[in-house]
Amino acid sequence: MFKVKAKRALLTATAIVLTGLLSTTTYLWLKKDKLIPDNAQTQADELRWDDLIPDNFQPSENPLLSLSREERDKLFNGSEESIQKLAAIEEQLNYSPVVPELNGKRVKIPGYIVPLEFDEQTELTEFLLVPYFGACIHTPPPPANQIVFARSKTSLQIDSKYDPVWVVGTMRTQT
Repeated sequence: MFKVKAKRALLTATAIVLTGLLSTTTYLWLKKDKLIPDNAQTQADELRWDDLIPDNFQPSENPLLSLSREERDKLFNGSEESIQKLAAIEEQLNYSPVVPELNGKRVKIPGYIVPLEFDEQTELTEFLLVPYFGACIHTPPPPANQIVFARSKTSLQIDSKYDPVWVVGTMRTQT
C-alpha cells in the first residue's frame, strides 16, 4: 500500500519514457490500484502499455541467434570491426519508437514503481513506472518505450513497491 503524506493528496511529477523520450507532466494518485474519482483523472484517456507502441512496429529479431558459433566468436573477438558490428546490433535491438499521436494528450496509465531516488527507502522523489512488477530489478527491462521516468516535486511516502499506481498527465513525445 502506498501512502501519501498529505491525506488524499494528488502529487505532481514529471515523467519521461526513456528512448523516444515520451514526457509528461503528471499527477500521481497513490492509493493501491483503485482510481478514486477525481475531475483531473476522469478527463484523461486511459492507456494500456501496448498503446505506447506504434501499431505498425515489428521488433527486430535478434541477429545473434542466426549466427554460427564461428561467426559469434569472431563478433566477440574485441577487434574494432566487431565492436562496431556489436554497436549496430545493439542499436537495432534497442530501437523502440513512440506513438507521436500521444503528444499533447491527457492520459492515465497504471504501472509499478521502480524507485530511483529515495530517502531511507521510504520516501522517493524519482522512479520508473513500468508495466509489470519486478521489471528492471528482478527481470529484464521492458522495451524503452515501455519505461516511464517520473520525478516528483514532493517526496512520496511508500510502504510497499508491490502495489500498482496510476500516473495521470499530459503526454509529450520526442524522437
